[in-house]
Amino acid sequence: MSPSLTAPVKYAGRAYLVEICLTMGLYVGAVAARPWLIAHAASPGLATGARVLPALPIWLTFAAIWRYYRRIDEFERLKFLLSIALAFAIGSCAIVTYAFLEDAGLPPLALTWAWPTLAVSWALTSALLSLDKHR
Repeated sequence: MSPSLTAPVKYAGRAYLVEICLTMGLYVGAVAARPWLIAHAASPGLATGARVLPALPIWLTFAAIWRYYRRIDEFERLKFLLSIALAFAIGSCAIVTYAFLEDAGLPPLALTWAWPTLAVSWALTSALLSLDKHR
């Protein structure tokens, strides 16, 4: 088993925050660099690589989330899965609702907004569940 999975549970949250901050920093950098890289690509293959560059940090984010899940104990996993399930439900409903609002004249929403929508939903449900825990 890798050392990252055998770290004490009490450090799981800290390690997760560090990893998520790093991957989100990479994501912001990739999104910012993307237009310049596309414009200056020497070949169509490099331009295609530049176009999908922001996907790499998203996959690294998935890996960080998975490592966090593997590091936490059973009770924390249950809370984690509850927040993910609620976030998926809320985020999915929001995305579908917006799709119907496009018929009312709102501009089309790119598929790239699905991940941020689900991530924000997850952050909100995690925060609300955390507040509920303190009552």
